[in-house]
Amino acid sequence: MADNGNNKSSVKGSTIAIIILSIVVVILLIVIFAGIGLYVFNSSTNPVVENEITNEEVTPDAEANTMDNNTLTPDPTNPVTNVAPTTLSNDWKNTEFALNGENYKIHFDYSQLQNAGWTFDLADYGYSNGYIMNQNDKVSGTISLENPNYDARVSVGFTNTSATPKDILQCQIWTIDVDNSFAKKPVTFNLPNGIHNGSTLEEVVAAYGEPEEDDKYRADSLGYWTYTYKDGYDKYLKLTIYDDKGVTAFSYDVY
Repeated sequence: MADNGNNKSSVKGSTIAIIILSIVVVILLIVIFAGIGLYVFNSSTNPVVENEITNEEVTPDAEANTMDNNTLTPDPTNPVTNVAPTTLSNDWKNTEFALNGENYKIHFDYSQLQNAGWTFDLADYGYSNGYIMNQNDKVSGTISLENPNYDARVSVGFTNTSATPKDILQCQIWTIDVDNSFAKKPVTFNLPNGIHNGSTLEEVVAAYGEPEEDDKYRADSLGYWTYTYKDGYDKYLKLTIYDDKGVTAFSYDVY
């Protein structure tokens, strides 16, 4: 009888141990499957994006070769070399001038004039979709600029000084002609060595000297002189000087 009691106690103890072990296994399985489920959920809601940032070159569409007048941005591949001076030189050959208080140095970016309110419409010249210029291309100084605050005649010519094709609006100015002769709302301009709109013939000669005889023109009936100063075949400065109004116009050409 004693042996039967011991056997029954052993069976009960083994059963309890199996039950406890089963419970532990179930709990471990629940924890494992819960972890797997959480990982799968996180992977589906936060996927890993491969190659999100690359160094591939982005090339614009062909249609992006035209530009709107209000979307000009600096071109990091073509840094401006002719930065506007803070003060004007005493030598006209440095091709510096000021227009309405803003200083320029040829060849300067057209955007400088545009930011000062001087604009034109390419459609007036038959290019409503833009005009692309290759390296060293030039457009003659027949582009008339307008500014609602002035009625002086201002015309410019464009050149592309960069190594890549550019829209004309991103190019530089190689020639400019400013004429107040018949303006009711004239601009103000300043030239090297103190010459400005209204300077007399004597002041011009004192500042720049007398040009060659072939570079002077007299319009007796209209009462003005045209003086042209040259530096080789590269740089030209032309002034219109009235007897009664002084300097009314200037033009710079830098080839």
